Amino acid sequence: MGRTTGASSRASQAPARSLPARTLKARPSAAPTPAVRRRPSYPPRHHLSLPGAATVPVPVLEHLVRGLEQTVNERAIMCLYGDAGCGKTFALDTVLASGAVPARRARLIRLLPRPAPTPAALRAHLADALNLTDVRTEDPGVFDTALRKALAGRDHLLVVDEAQRLDAACFEYLRYLFDDAGTCLAIVLAAGERGLAVLRRQKMLASRTAVWLTIPALTPEEVRWVIPRFHPLWETSDPDAVDLLDTRLCHGNFRRWAQATHHTLRLLRASGGIADYPVLEDLLGARLLPHQDTR
Repeated sequence: MGRTTGASSRASQAPARSLPARTLKARPSAAPTPAVRRRPSYPPRHHLSLPGAATVPVPVLEHLVRGLEQTVNERAIMCLYGDAGCGKTFALDTVLASGAVPARRARLIRLLPRPAPTPAALRAHLADALNLTDVRTEDPGVFDTALRKALAGRDHLLVVDEAQRLDAACFEYLRYLFDDAGTCLAIVLAAGERGLAVLRRQKMLASRTAVWLTIPALTPEEVRWVIPRFHPLWETSDPDAVDLLDTRLCHGNFRRWAQATHHTLRLLRASGGIADYPVLEDLLGARLLPHQDTR
């Protein structure tokens, strides 16, 4: 999770620094910090089910709340995009679970399309999500009539994860449902940074999109504030250690930070709770593949 605007960084150019030994100490886990106006009933799972990880109330969550409010209230389309691991799905799950938006009053439909889906596969996904089990999806005319009737009964919020997997025919089918005068439908399309080009190429959908929101990687300055609140391990760690880990391995990416924290906790358990930085750097470097800084 990050900010609403991207920012460039010279962190990759920072010179290596020698750090004092024993900069990282294990501490008892702290309870997660609520991300929005009240604690979610079903908080989303952190990557690797990381114990002790908190949901940090970064500003993008409030922007997402307002974007979802607009999308649901206006029965509009929203595109949410960002690089892999930056927290798109986690942020969306956090806000939806919090009950902070009118989406609680709309029936939520979550779809994760399989690779290279067809309109027939999309119909099957919708049939499962809306419990239209007594309608044959093999007959498009009959199914579409039943689907439009179901979508007309109350407000619905359709969230499509990995929306870049959809082809032109699937996007056209979503437009068909969205444009139907009788349906009460709002749509959120979530895609990776590279998937943004796919969404923009669908002119009939792009022209109907009211909200475009990006979730970029954290800047180095944001990392220094967010990561100590993300996990107790980093609360009293040497800030230089956090900076160097971000520069060399994590690059403001939440998923990378979860992986780094997971491996560091394993090291601390094996070493009795204290690790010097050179050993830590070698261990993390061996377990995390190189990652491009996209900031």
